[in-house]
Amino acid sequence: PDPFSEYETFARLIKCGRTVDGIGVTFGITPQTVKQRLALANLLPKIKEAYRAEEIDDETVQHLTMATKAQQKEWLALYESDDGNAPTGTYLKRWLFGGASISTKVALFPLDQYTGQIVNDLFGEESYFANAETFWQAQGVAIDTKAESYREAGWSEVIVLETGAHFSPWGLEKTTKKKGGKVYVECAANGKVAFHEGWLTKKEAQKAARAAAKESGERETEKPTSAKPQMTQTMENYLELHRHAIVR
Repeated sequence: PDPFSEYETFARLIKCGRTVDGIGVTFGITPQTVKQRLALANLLPKIKEAYRAEEIDDETVQHLTMATKAQQKEWLALYESDDGNAPTGTYLKRWLFGGASISTKVALFPLDQYTGQIVNDLFGEESYFANAETFWQAQGVAIDTKAESYREAGWSEVIVLETGAHFSPWGLEKTTKKKGGKVYVECAANGKVAFHEGWLTKKEAQKAARAAAKESGERETEKPTSAKPQMTQTMENYLELHRHAIVR
């Protein structure tokens, strides 16, 4: 049977009191597959009809199961419009999450403390943050906490780049924490955060090297200057004889 027929069969069995695990055992499939079919119940009737008529592909329907009723209505209006510019496939996934689908795997904070909505993708076996703005608020707090721990550990500075800005080591030099190295925080559009430790600009690195050399030189023991021998009367008479001889 097609996925939609499976959904109708499983839905009837659930109404009869069967469990997801029990249905999986009966049909020889995993409970996850049963949940995927039952997720089709979240779709609007018109979307179900279009899917059953094979007017909508499987990937698009899978992403629509994560959409709210309001999002489904908005998508259906685009689909039925004369332009027919409704997003499908991967573009639909981006459209649902406001431009970027942020997986819960990239969160720096505990998910059990997150107050926003999380959407489970039963087909991709992943979960996503429904609202990017709410996610970045929580992610920003976690980044600030991590940055403070770097400062307490002795790093000279922690620089958080703009979201989407790519960290490039060009024009920078790798250095240690003791030599004034900084930490750059790279925040990708998909929510992933990377911490690049121990970098300075070439100008800063040269300045730090000069300061270190100067400090090292001051610590070195100064070499005693050689004392000039004292002029004796005998030596002075000897030199006078030579001057007179040269003049003659």
